[in-house]
Order: sequence, then C-alpha cells, then structure tokens
Amino acid sequence: MYNCYSLFQLFIDIYTMWLLKNGGSMKISREQKSENRKKILKALVELVIAKDLKSATMRGIAREAGMGDATIYNYFPTKDAMVYAYYEDRFDQVTQALKEIPDFHTYTFQEQLQTFFETKLDLLLEDREFLEKTFKTAFFTLSQDYARVRPAKDKFMAIVQEIFDAAVEAEEIQDQVFFDLTIQLFWEYYIGIILYWLTDDSDRFEATTLLIDKSIDLAAASIRAGIGNKIFDMGIFLFKNHLLSRMDLVRDRVDLLHGIKRKFMEKSHGK
Repeated sequence: MYNCYSLFQLFIDIYTMWLLKNGGSMKISREQKSENRKKILKALVELVIAKDLKSATMRGIAREAGMGDATIYNYFPTKDAMVYAYYEDRFDQVTQALKEIPDFHTYTFQEQLQTFFETKLDLLLEDREFLEKTFKTAFFTLSQDYARVRPAKDKFMAIVQEIFDAAVEAEEIQDQVFFDLTIQLFWEYYIGIILYWLTDDSDRFEATTLLIDKSIDLAAASIRAGIGNKIFDMGIFLFKNHLLSRMDLVRDRVDLLHGIKRKFMEKSHGK
C-alpha cells in the first residue's frame, strides 16, 4: 500500500515525465541533465559497493541520487544500462586525462600506450569494489548483449587508434597490415589487465604495474619491428612460390590426363 507521501511522489514523477515528453516548461538544461546522470551513476556505484548488483534496485538508486522513482527512467531504462554507461563514461574520463598531460604528444609509442593503461587504472581505483562486483558480468557477456558493450569498446578503440596514428605519423612504426586484429588484441589485453588488477593483492598493485611494463614493452617492440607485416610478407612469398608452383604441377597433371583422353578418343574413332 502506498502512503500519502508515496502517492504524492508518484504524481510528481508522472507529471514531470509528461512535461518532459510534451515540451513543458520543466525542461532542464544540458548541464543539469549531465549532472543528474552523474548523480545516478554515483548512486549506482555506492549501492553496489554497499550491497551488490542484484540488491541495488532502480528505486533504491533513484532515492540515493535524490530523484523520483520514475524520473530515473528518463536517463536509463534499466540497471544494466547504468552499468554499461559507467564503463563508457570512464573512457571519456581517461581521454580527457590524457589531453590534460601537457607533453603527452612528445611521448614515444610505448610511453603513450603505457600511460593510457596506467591512467585508466588510476581512474578506476576509487571504484575498485564496484568493478569486482560488475566487471565480469558486464564484459563476459552473451553475444546478444554485445551491443551494450560496443559503445565502451568503441571508445577504447578510438584511444588506441589515435596512439597508433600518432606513431605512424612520427614514423616510429609502420602502418599495420593487420591493424583491426592488432586493436582487437589490445582490447582483449585490456580485459585481461583489469581482471589481473582486481585479484592483485601486492603492495600498491606493484605486480600489475610490472605486468603492464613488461607486456607493453614486448608489444611495442614487436610492432616497431613490424613482425605482423613481416608475417604477412612471408605468407605472400609462400603463396607465390609454393602454392602457385603446385598449381603448375596440378595443371601439368590435368594436361597429361587430357592427352591420354584424346589418344583414347582417337583410337575409338579409328575403329
């Protein structure tokens, strides 16, 4: 049963939604919408840390954010949508953080990659408990849920691609023949680093820092050496010099069979 306050709040929420949908006078500014969105995501994080993802209800998140129960649906249709929005926003934050590094453009390819991953972890640190309860659920998802991961992944890809483009322009690395595959491998690497970090109990996560340092060093050295491009060149060489030569052999065998067939047909007609 609703008490008087709940009924009044429900009426306000419904009236607010009606005004927003019908161009009423209660329109709020873009800045206020952005602020409300941040409040909702902050409330989500706090409730999930305090309880768990399953126990954090839409109503509870709305109350924690200081909003009406129905108003929250103007921003997010479901709780899952909030979780994915959180991860998407964190890539916006890391993009901004990298832009605020005065001499980032002077960093080497390897330094930019390493700074990106380390900055990302620094921004996630205060919400580490939230990631412990949501990251696997969000990113080890079924194929039908992939569309919800895509916005965050696209932002990750855009950051890494910009780092690659800068390195190519500076002639530090070559254009990558298997660029799409390389970027995908970095995405998988990112997932692995986060999972490792979430289980890292070393002092100040030194084990994770060392892992990033060693693995990025190896990856950058491989890319600078053009290993992917060399593998491609070797594949072309093998195709031209072996497969095509085999084709000539097959062609010779086919010609031989045709010759035998002709002779047989000639003898048949002669009879």
